Amino acid sequence: MRIRTPTAKVGYLLVVIVGIMLTVVPLTVLRFELGFVWATVVIVAAVVVAARTFRSPGESDAPRPWWKMTSTRGSGILLSAMFLIQGIMASFGAFASPSPMLAVIGGLVALAVAALYLNSAVRVQSTRVPSLPESSRPKLSP
Repeated sequence: MRIRTPTAKVGYLLVVIVGIMLTVVPLTVLRFELGFVWATVVIVAAVVVAARTFRSPGESDAPRPWWKMTSTRGSGILLSAMFLIQGIMASFGAFASPSPMLAVIGGLVALAVAALYLNSAVRVQSTRVPSLPESSRPKLSP
């Protein structure tokens, strides 16, 4: 299964965000560390699933190389910047956290994800993805 349309991609992200909120808040009430670890694991899993299933409209259904997180350089740079900011904020905010070591680890995880997106942005070709033949393209209804 490949997710190609912007609407479906936004829907996936909304499900992930709502799912995290519905599970992290109760877990954090029970124990801060449990909620934090759960949120970190779910975000990494969501990134992996998105990188493996999101495709641009003309991109092949074949599995991507391990390093390819996005189909365009711009989206790789944008996501890398977002995770870089998250990692820096988590690391600096660790001093105010109930569990500073855990916050630093979460920041390092975000920085690792940022590095993966940056690696993808550097390696992906700046030209458009080769289009599929017209007969192989998914049919979009109006």
